[in-house]
Formats: sequence, C-alpha cells, structure tokens
Amino acid sequence: MVEKTKNDSQNYINQKTLVNIDLYLKNGIHIGTKYKNGTMKKFIFKSRSDKLNVMDVKIIDKRIQIAINFLARYDPKDVVFVSRKKYALPGINLLEKNFGYTVKSGRFIPGTFTNPESEHFMEPKLVFIVDPNIDRQAILEAKKIRIPIVALATTSSNVRNIDLVVPFNNKGRKSVALFFWLLNRQLQLNNGYISKPEDFAYKTEDFIYNVV
Repeated sequence: MVEKTKNDSQNYINQKTLVNIDLYLKNGIHIGTKYKNGTMKKFIFKSRSDKLNVMDVKIIDKRIQIAINFLARYDPKDVVFVSRKKYALPGINLLEKNFGYTVKSGRFIPGTFTNPESEHFMEPKLVFIVDPNIDRQAILEAKKIRIPIVALATTSSNVRNIDLVVPFNNKGRKSVALFFWLLNRQLQLNNGYISKPEDFAYKTEDFIYNVV
C-alpha cells in the first residue's frame, strides 16, 4: 500500500492539478462520511461542524495521477474494473468500449478470480475497485492470487488489502462521475487519442448515472 502522504503533499508543490480545484470542490470529491477508518485518518484535512470528515484535495489529485500512471503500465485486457455501485457504470462502460478494459458490474460471482472451472473465471493482472466496502469478495480473491488492487476509498472505507488507495468520495453520484470523466480523458491523452485536454469530447454530465 502506498503510504507516503507527507511526500505526496511536498511533491505536489509547483505541480498543476489535473483539473481546476474548483471543479473538484463543486463535485464534492473531498467530502467523506461522519466515520473514519483508522487507515484513512491520514487523508483527512478536517472535520466539519456537521461532523462530516473532509479529505485533502491536493492529496486526492496526486493520488489520482499516481493511479492513472499505474493503470497505464498494464494492458487493458489484463485489468478488471469491479463495481456493484451503479454510479460508476457510465464511466467504466466507456473504458470497456474505448480501451478494452474488462468490467464486472453488479454482484461479483465468487470464484471469478480463483475457480478455473467457473464459467465466469478470468485471470486479471490488476483489479480496480470502486467501493471496497461493497466489493470485498473481489478484493479477497485478488489478494489470494496476489494481484495488485487499486481502490477509491472514502473516510469510512475498509482499505485492508488495498495496494493503492485513492482517497475519494465514492458515494456521490457527481463525484464518481467526475473521477471516471477524468480517468477516461487522461487515458485518451496518454494513448494519443487526443492531443490536449480540451479535445475530450465528453462533458462531466455525460458520466452521471441517471436513476430511472
């Protein structure tokens, strides 16, 4: 697990954020819950008067950059995005469509990573978890076969067995949409699909899951 949060802050000096910080704040990526898991305390900037814990936006931005660079080291066919949370669907489905990442949405079937006789069996080299409190089965199986796990984690998330924690409001519809908008944009930049951020054809609103 990446632990160097102090270095994250120090190295951040003079570095440009991926998007304007106001956009991060507007979409509430830094808003946590009223509870805090011990491991997540180091990411908390302050506790508000309403008892909600607030995470450090600069560290969040740095961790997003680290996660994107980490993902870029893997062939998309070797990476699985796991999310029972529907808020992530527009974003992860676009990752599957444009880059060939594998998506496991809805209930994670036990044995998907560990049982070769299962019809759902696959052998990823990296797993990305949207909410570690919900998708524990995927985490346990990834850990069992010793593959790296990246996860979005709010202040109350159980981050045991997570190799790279991205502190983030993974409970907000708009915040999750912003993360996957940003991830898709940066991967398009990294892969030469677009030459500059302004060329990205999607708006953040395109990534918001619409509840029917």
